[in-house]
Amino acid sequence: MTDLAVNTENANTGQKGTLTIVAGYDLGNSSIKFVSSDRQIRFPSYLENCYYRPTETPTEGYVEYLEGDALTKLDYKQWLSGYAAYDANPKNHLRVTDDATAKVSQSLKHLLAVLSYYPYKASIELVICASLHERGDLEDQLIEALTGRHVVKFGGKICPTEVKIHVLKVYDEGHAAIAAFAQNLNTSKQNVIVDIGNRTVIATLIGSKGHLANRKTFDNGVEELIRMISVNPDFKNRLVGEIAMPHLIRQGLESTDKPFWYGKQFSFQDVYQKELAPWVQKSLAPVFKFIHPWKINADVCLITGGGSRLSSVSEALQAKGFVVADNPVWANAIGLEQLAKMIHLRSVNEQQ
Repeated sequence: MTDLAVNTENANTGQKGTLTIVAGYDLGNSSIKFVSSDRQIRFPSYLENCYYRPTETPTEGYVEYLEGDALTKLDYKQWLSGYAAYDANPKNHLRVTDDATAKVSQSLKHLLAVLSYYPYKASIELVICASLHERGDLEDQLIEALTGRHVVKFGGKICPTEVKIHVLKVYDEGHAAIAAFAQNLNTSKQNVIVDIGNRTVIATLIGSKGHLANRKTFDNGVEELIRMISVNPDFKNRLVGEIAMPHLIRQGLESTDKPFWYGKQFSFQDVYQKELAPWVQKSLAPVFKFIHPWKINADVCLITGGGSRLSSVSEALQAKGFVVADNPVWANAIGLEQLAKMIHLRSVNEQQ
């Protein structure tokens, strides 16, 4: 089920009928994270394009693009995002990790799908900070893909919604986590932040005075552990000829109700325990070797990202002197939202 936390504080309402949302948008390799003042929304970064309107549209995750700045750029005008995409096509849905440019090409579709979780509004003004794995040449492309006016219709809504999107800034993935945990960091000293993500592990070295001293991306994030589990002989035997579905393995790794269960078929806890140490050696050991010279003198070595929540990993990291963030999955998105509020407020004050 989609992670959705709603606070009593409402999003800001501007002119009558318009909902103004200042938010952080984290299009991750495994999931979409969206944080605003009144809610946190998270769902898998799965996409299913539709040739035609489904007979019965889900109330969350379905979008029809009617008109707007992206009308001639979109390959499909109807799509399903998140769990709705998985339900429609469990094996062959699109994923952000399928294509190096997918974080740009799929970005608008997922962001508009996020708004399907909100109560109906005729007009929404969305002001965001976003992130990219490596900004480089893709930063301008992402801003262009998102920015503008978009008229859409969401599943379960009778009338269309006009959405205007403004991108304040794009950050390197994981960099915004610094803002989320600024109160826990002594920025006058060196700090190390390691983001254990789905596809990669990112080490960020913060120098004295809070400047970015170094940043390095390593392959073999949690997705590699999932792959190792899927090809384990014991795991394959239990599938009885079926093709392993990464979504169900991830679900088992993240579940608190039925941990290590592959759907409702079998437990793979023993397989996880066999593959964990080889994955740590392959994935985390090179990262720890890289940060070692800084870790010796760092004030804090902070661990973020969903990988830090893996069974036995958090305890092992803490035993080695690392500090695991209280809310590691949301760290980047929370930081993006805080930065968006700061930049937006400064802009508003300058206009007064």
